[in-house]
Amino acid sequence: MEIKLYQWWKNHRRLVFLGLLLSIVAFYLRTPFAREEKVKDTCAKLNSSYQIRGDEAMKKLNLKEIKNYNNRELANYYCERYLGIK
Repeated sequence: MEIKLYQWWKNHRRLVFLGLLLSIVAFYLRTPFAREEKVKDTCAKLNSSYQIRGDEAMKKLNLKEIKNYNNRELANYYCERYLGIK
């Protein structure tokens, strides 16, 4: 059994290494785009027909609450600045 496994590894190690390398690079490149997609989705839900509340948006966007300010207004302000509106 060991000889067959070693022979298989000897024949396929380049392919396995290339597959792992491509997977790691794809994960590394996707991470920033996934964050931006999450922010855009949350902002769209916040601004369209009140699909989510301000508290939920603050939680999803990882924003801290500020006294004497409405959470919805803070989340909207963040979305406007992040997306380049105004």
